[in-house]
Amino acid sequence: MNRGPGQTRLFTPGPVEIPARVLRALSRPPPHHRTEEFRATLLRVTEAMRELHATRGEVFLLPASGTGAMEAAVANLMSPARSALAIAGGKFGDRWAALLEAWGVPHRTLEVEWGRSVDPAAVERALEGAAIDTVFATHSETSTGALHDIESIARLTRSRGVRLVVDAITSLGVHPLAQDDWGVDVVVCGSQKGLMIPPGLASVSLAPWAASEIDETGLPRFYFDLRKARRSLPSGETAFTPPVSLVLALEESLAMIREEGLSNVHHRHARLSAALQAAAATLGFETFAAHPSHAVTALTPPPGIEAGAVVKRLRVSHGIVIAGGQDRLKGVILRAGHMGAYDLADIELLAGALEECVHALTAGAAPAGSDAAPASGGAARAARSAWEAA
Repeated sequence: MNRGPGQTRLFTPGPVEIPARVLRALSRPPPHHRTEEFRATLLRVTEAMRELHATRGEVFLLPASGTGAMEAAVANLMSPARSALAIAGGKFGDRWAALLEAWGVPHRTLEVEWGRSVDPAAVERALEGAAIDTVFATHSETSTGALHDIESIARLTRSRGVRLVVDAITSLGVHPLAQDDWGVDVVVCGSQKGLMIPPGLASVSLAPWAASEIDETGLPRFYFDLRKARRSLPSGETAFTPPVSLVLALEESLAMIREEGLSNVHHRHARLSAALQAAAATLGFETFAAHPSHAVTALTPPPGIEAGAVVKRLRVSHGIVIAGGQDRLKGVILRAGHMGAYDLADIELLAGALEECVHALTAGAAPAGSDAAPASGGAARAARSAWEAA
C-alpha cells in the first residue's frame, strides 16, 4: 500500500491506512438511509459481517467507535444484580472495568502484567466459587501488543455457564476468532482497524444462544438499546440515523477480505508481524509482548534511545506516523500497527526508516526534521527473510 514520496504514511494501531477501493466507495454520493437502495445494502453488509464474526447469530451495526460497542455490551447484558469479571492487562482491558464501574455493575478485576497474556488457569481460579455470570475480555490488547487466548477462556466459561464478552476491536479481520465454534457469547468491534475504514462504525454480535440475553436487564438504555436495533434490522433499517458512507465503505472492505480469503488475510497478518519483529530485532529493539498480536507490534527501543525520539523522527523526517506507549507505558514503548491492506513493501519501508532513526539517534547526528541519511538496508532484508519464512 505504498504511497508516493512526501505523503504521510500511517502505521498507527488505528486508524489505519484506507485502501484506494474503500476511498472510492467513501466518495460515492450516499443514498438516503430510508430508501430501498440503502436497505438492501445494509442487509448485505450485515450478512457479510455475520460471516466475518463467524456466527449464525445476530450482528448489529452501531454509529460509534469501538468503545460505543463495548458500552452497548455492558448496558444490554448487565444489571446491578449481576456480577462480572474484567480481565485487565492493558488500557483497553482496564476499559471493561471502567465501564462496569460507570454503570454500577458489581465486578472484580483480574490483573495481568502489561505485556503478558492472561493465563487461562488464572481465569479458572477467579471463577472458582465466585458468583460471576459474565467475563469481559480483550482478544488483542492494543496498548501492549499482546494477544490473549480467547479460545481457551471460552472453553472455561462455556463449561461453567458463564457468559463471555470479547473486545475484538484490533483482532477481527486479523486473527481467527470463531465466535460460535469457540463458544463466545458476544463480540464487539470497531471500524478503523482490521476493517480498513474510518472510525465511526461499530459492531456487536450475539451468538445464537445469547439472543435472549438482551431482552431484559436492570440498566437504562436508549441510543445503544440493541432491542431497537433488532426490531429495525429485518426491514433493512437502523433505529437511528446510520453513517451511510461508512456502511458503503464497509461493504467494499468486506469484499476485499472475501476476495483475498479470510484464512489468507490471517496468514498475511502473521507474516507482517514476523517481518516487523525480525527487522526491529536487527536494530536492537525488543518485542514488548510475550505473545505478540499480529495487529500491532509494541517495541522497546535499544538502550540509550528514547521511544518518543523514534516516534518523532519517523514522523518529521520520514512522514511515517506510529504511536507511543499509553498510560504507564508512555515513553517506554512504541507501537506500529499493520492491520488491513499492508504488505511486505510497507514493512520494508518502515524497517528502513527505523534503521535510519537508530543510526541517527545513536550517533547523536542530524536532528529530527533534517534530511534522512540512507540506511544499510539490513533491517529491510531481515523483514523480507522473515516474511518468506513465515
